[in-house]
Amino acid sequence: MSRIDGGNRPSSPKGLVTERTSTPDRQDAGTAAKATQGAQVHRAVQPFQGRSDFEPARPTAHRAVTAPPPSPPLDASAVAGADAELELLSEFPDADAQGGLASAMLHAHANEPASQARIVERLKQDGRLESLFGEVFREGNPYVEQPHRSAVVRALDTAMARGTVTAEDLRSFARGAYAHEWQQIGSELSSPVSK
Repeated sequence: MSRIDGGNRPSSPKGLVTERTSTPDRQDAGTAAKATQGAQVHRAVQPFQGRSDFEPARPTAHRAVTAPPPSPPLDASAVAGADAELELLSEFPDADAQGGLASAMLHAHANEPASQARIVERLKQDGRLESLFGEVFREGNPYVEQPHRSAVVRALDTAMARGTVTAEDLRSFARGAYAHEWQQIGSELSSPVSK
């Protein structure tokens, strides 16, 4: 059998091949290291610092624990947005639709307590809080879904914590035209109100 390369050369061993270093190379490396000790090291030889050359230098982060800044009582943009949405209620003459729209607003602002507080505050000022939230919990209202009811309960919890709606308000609502609905709302609040 003949080999493909055509020769009968002995092949090199298949294991690891160690590099041979000669004595003059070692001496050159030692003298080069001594020569660069006093001189400035070239940028290409500097060790990796954890960032790219194209990335701006990052300040070192201090691991201090700080308290979050206190949130403002009502965000101006949230108040303006809530006020604008409340104007839409006048476009719907049907009480069912108004209740559904009010609850949908509260559901849409579920992560914005300032907006929710403003909506509840305005509805109370306008005298529509009792009827609109009563309509939300009225059996058979086609405009209301369960997440909307949950949003109303959360918003009332927040309003009670802020003092916008008081326990006396809830007691009077539970004796009004929507007594059954407000009793249901009261049973779902985190701090139940006695009659």
